[in-house]
Amino acid sequence: MRGKEIKTAFLVVPPTGKIIREERCQTPIEGLHTVALRPPMDLLYMAAVLEQKDVKCTLIDYPAQDKEWADLEEDFNRLRPDLFLISITTPTLDRDLRAGKLAKTIRRDTLVGAKGAHFWRDNPQILLKYPMLDFAMMGEYEETIAELVSKPDWKEVDGLIYRDGGEIISTGKRELVQNLDDIPYPARHLMDSAAYIRPDTGELQTTIVTNRGCPEKCVFCLAPRISGRENRRRSIPNIIGELENCVKQHGIRNFLFRSDTFTLDPDWVIRLCNGIQRAGLDIKWSCNSRVDTLSGEVLRAMKDAGCWIISFGIESGSQEVLDLMKKGITKDQVRAALNLCRVEGILSSVYFLIGVPWESEETFRETLDFAKQIDPDVVEFFYAYPFEGTEMYVTAANNGLIERGEFPISAYSKPAMPTMHLSVDRLGGMRNEALKDFYLRWPVISRTLKRARSPKVFMNYARFGMAQLTDLVTSQRN
Repeated sequence: MRGKEIKTAFLVVPPTGKIIREERCQTPIEGLHTVALRPPMDLLYMAAVLEQKDVKCTLIDYPAQDKEWADLEEDFNRLRPDLFLISITTPTLDRDLRAGKLAKTIRRDTLVGAKGAHFWRDNPQILLKYPMLDFAMMGEYEETIAELVSKPDWKEVDGLIYRDGGEIISTGKRELVQNLDDIPYPARHLMDSAAYIRPDTGELQTTIVTNRGCPEKCVFCLAPRISGRENRRRSIPNIIGELENCVKQHGIRNFLFRSDTFTLDPDWVIRLCNGIQRAGLDIKWSCNSRVDTLSGEVLRAMKDAGCWIISFGIESGSQEVLDLMKKGITKDQVRAALNLCRVEGILSSVYFLIGVPWESEETFRETLDFAKQIDPDVVEFFYAYPFEGTEMYVTAANNGLIERGEFPISAYSKPAMPTMHLSVDRLGGMRNEALKDFYLRWPVISRTLKRARSPKVFMNYARFGMAQLTDLVTSQRN
């Protein structure tokens, strides 16, 4: 299967909503005022690989540029590419693949492929449901796309499910990329950098993928399925080179260091921070962390290198629920980590999950009380989503909370399923109740205003506050 030379490629985020389309994070940001849209790193990496193979690439993130289906149709008619690649998420899969149907309507011999965490497993039957797809890529995709455009026989390309006439063929899962330095820097010259900004200052911000893989066992997370359990790290010079490219070529000085867990290897973190300082990079960056991986030494190095905020997935204020989630942390560790951040002058952003299968009125109240007790600088309450391939999906299905093979459309800002104790209707009001309980307190309002050190930042905080209040009032009326 291939049959023709691939000279042009069109890579798209389809116009199905502003969503973070990452392997472990498939987050619709509608209604999530603390979450900023991120660049489509999957497409940017694939475009970089394709350009190395002399394929001319066009990349458009339609939601980020507020473009619609008519724009996509016009662009496809103009480009008529040999290869059409779609970035998908599980909650939007059916709507995303409308783009493939459109492509086949305009140019039937265009090869249409999709990439997304939904294709983590070897499931050839997926192409039976989606006849507009010629192929889907399983797992990590950089080596797969490189071979797909260069090898005449796709049977030699691992990590692929593809259509060959009336037959559907799987080549099996591909081994994970062992040396992340072998992957070229993302093709940022193809994207509109202005579409991705730091939410508090409105400055340009981009994502740097620093490491992949996580050894932890959280029941709701796809990371081990997609990226494996080994913490694979890029070299310090390789990351510094990408940062310098962003600063010098694109004028970007704000970064999200994306990883499954950034601080798993404290020595590597300190070496990276020292490298940033030696390079004289005047940058600001954020990252994620587990609460059991931090120390004062690590935080001081991070602060000196430009880290201004750290995100923690705390998930619940109930120790019982944390244990059922296999989160592997205690509430005392949470308190200690946030106190360390305060001492070292780094802001904390905390995520809680509402609506896991074991959620009850009691555990929800424990979470609200704990959120106020630890008092992070930023807090967000997400609804749990049952991704296929996670233990939580199995638990939900076994307890009749979802049907097997069901992939809810609602995600993160709306409940995807009931719990063993709470209905979807009851869950529906809990997120706004939690936000109101946390944010509408004078100490929180006061310190937030004090952090607004410029009129621009003040206005951004004001917009955030008004959006939160609007959501709360609307929810109360409904």
